[in-house]
Amino acid sequence: MPLIDTTNEEVKSFTGLHLYHFWLSSCSQRVRIVMAEKGLEWVSHEIDLEKQEHATPEYQSIHPDGVVPALVHDGQVIIESIDIIDYLDTTFPEPPLRPASDEAIAEMHQWMQNADGAQHSIKTLTHEFLFKQHKMPPEAFNELSQKHNNEELVDFMRVWSSDEGFQKSEIESELKLQHDHFVRLDQALDGKEWLVANTFSLADIAWISNVRRLDLMHYPLDIHANLNVWYERFQAKPSYIKGIGEFEIPPALAAFNAYSLERAGQGTGVTSFSPLAA
Repeated sequence: MPLIDTTNEEVKSFTGLHLYHFWLSSCSQRVRIVMAEKGLEWVSHEIDLEKQEHATPEYQSIHPDGVVPALVHDGQVIIESIDIIDYLDTTFPEPPLRPASDEAIAEMHQWMQNADGAQHSIKTLTHEFLFKQHKMPPEAFNELSQKHNNEELVDFMRVWSSDEGFQKSEIESELKLQHDHFVRLDQALDGKEWLVANTFSLADIAWISNVRRLDLMHYPLDIHANLNVWYERFQAKPSYIKGIGEFEIPPALAAFNAYSLERAGQGTGVTSFSPLAA
């Protein structure tokens, strides 16, 4: 588990649960859902990525990669959302968010790792189909590149903010990866309400934010009938409403919707790319 020995003395003095997060971050959404399921009290530290608050020396002293989320529990920093939600479920075991058998728990962890492995795909597709309308100007990128220590993130933003942007082949490769994951999810949900042992678990929580993100891009979820029903079922849960719905910003959602409709009208929306175009 990624435990960080922070140099931030203020954070070391924290008691209880503190979460550094961003409203739209899919990884932050996972953590907020778990804490809602368990009824945990926590202190919110919102990091505005648009204002580059993740690039400040203060935040990078907490999370060395300068990304969200970061959980602080009694002064100990835990990073990586998959590890955070597993930590929360083992540290605060009631109600349990894992199946009973060892075999099912191993399957749950595999689904969690698959969801985590899809994060680069989610990030690429998000920046292409939701954020491209507000591409980062050169002066903002220069500021980020000077302040942020995460070279991988800076390189990603350099490509995204360039005049060329992402190549079509890269977009299609990432979209196919996500589509293939959804096909497997759909198959796993055949005849079941939840992914593993028909028990609501961290496996479902790991995937819900990814599905939500693709939904915002107007990905046609109805082509995966079982997954679509699962998504609707999950959205009705109080923890989804508390962990995702209550943090979403209506004007931002409206802007995403308008941009997705505009791109669809231009023939450049998500369904214009392979494999969905096929």
